[in-house]
Amino acid sequence: MNLVRPLASIHFLILASLSTPAARGDDVTADLDAFITRALKDYQVPGTAVAVVQHSKVILLKGYGVRDVTNPNAVDEDTIFQLASVTKTLTGAAAGTVVDEGKLDWDKPIFNYLPEFVGDDPYMTRFLTERDLLAQRTGWPAYNGDELDSFGYDRAEILRRLQFFKPRYSLREVAQYSNPGFFVAGEVAARASKQSWNDLVGKGLFGPLEMKRSGTVVKGLKDNNLSAAHALIDGKIKVVEPSILDTTGAASSGTSTASDMSKFVLMLLNKGTYRDKQLLKRETVAEIFKRSMVSAIEFSDLPPISETTGFYYGLGIDSYDYAGHHIIEKGGALAGVRTVITLVPDKNAGIVILANLNLTAFPEAVRAYFLNQLLGIDPETDQKEILARNTQLKQLLAPPAPPTNPGKFNGTLQSLVGIYENDYYGRCEILPDGDALEVQCGPAKHPATLRHWSNGAFLMLFPGATQAPSVTTFAIGGDGKANSFATEALGIFTRVKETK
Repeated sequence: MNLVRPLASIHFLILASLSTPAARGDDVTADLDAFITRALKDYQVPGTAVAVVQHSKVILLKGYGVRDVTNPNAVDEDTIFQLASVTKTLTGAAAGTVVDEGKLDWDKPIFNYLPEFVGDDPYMTRFLTERDLLAQRTGWPAYNGDELDSFGYDRAEILRRLQFFKPRYSLREVAQYSNPGFFVAGEVAARASKQSWNDLVGKGLFGPLEMKRSGTVVKGLKDNNLSAAHALIDGKIKVVEPSILDTTGAASSGTSTASDMSKFVLMLLNKGTYRDKQLLKRETVAEIFKRSMVSAIEFSDLPPISETTGFYYGLGIDSYDYAGHHIIEKGGALAGVRTVITLVPDKNAGIVILANLNLTAFPEAVRAYFLNQLLGIDPETDQKEILARNTQLKQLLAPPAPPTNPGKFNGTLQSLVGIYENDYYGRCEILPDGDALEVQCGPAKHPATLRHWSNGAFLMLFPGATQAPSVTTFAIGGDGKANSFATEALGIFTRVKETK
């Protein structure tokens, strides 16, 4: 991957020579306001709030569009949005405050702070560190294992169940984006500071930064200036239920505004200082920004990220090289929301983009325009590709195409009814539901639909705008009843008890 870093500088020189607005240089807000308004329509986003900071000042702070498509209330700089995975940057920074107090070491095995933690193998149990968790290098399978929160387990039980969560790779071998990993990172920092993760973020960041409209809990959140969650369903923008993942909140349950997040970005760009208050040591901010793990470029990584920029994980942030600059970034996505924060430390500039639509590349489009304008490159560079990729992103949650001639299921739906168990996910019960089946998982009886697809395959679908159906198959025993089922998303569940 290091071979691509010199290419980024060459890429910059070529683009700069072709750029029409090269003279603009640091004028990061020129035409940006008009572009955001245009992009809002191009990407069918109901509303967004944007903050741009440079040279220790907020130079653009504005809302666009509406908070809810069912009413005309406008988004402004104080509208509350879910931060989704931008919460991870808060978790990394909050952990940094504990490091600065001398209560936590990035590289000390976490059993020193969470002695009850047990991994899948002795090596992970003995050597897993806070850096491993924050830099996505645990080896736990990417985008997997999040459901324990929705299934209704508390933090202690989720931590216990991680001993059954099998890694896809060895510790520090291959980067794997893991929400369970960030949950544990939050618990480590919280335990070391002798408070909850929620209080750690609230008292360590929100308080000192005067982020008065920010929080760490989504359930029950009510406010007169709160953005709704939206998704494109059957070609129409509709309000959807927000994701509520407060138990594993260190990964995604933060809420904030463009105004509040501009303060957080200012602090990071000012090397840990906000209004003459040193929240983080300079070296701690540098450690957060430092590349702790290299990652492959994924389909969801949109321009200007490419094979020429590289992609790396820091401690709660991502980074890449573009046009000769080290770019710090973190994006987030939940049901009905997309978020991005982007920093260019050597330009002392950054942007916050909060949008209330699920699975849209709108934040990346605005971020690319901002970056190119800041760096003297034609701001329209990559915009056509990002818009084209936006269409492709919408297909990520589409169900698999039905077979032309679907085969019949040779058994009966009643033969599948029962209680099944998985060491990690716990129990799921399959119940009759008219001419279909319903699934209820965990203490919360989190529901899913189970519908026949073809032959012995069914589609299991949990609620939520970010959920995709998972192909599910059953192993039928000699008595004609299912003795287990397997899903692509959750793995194998074994029948433990029949229901009448």
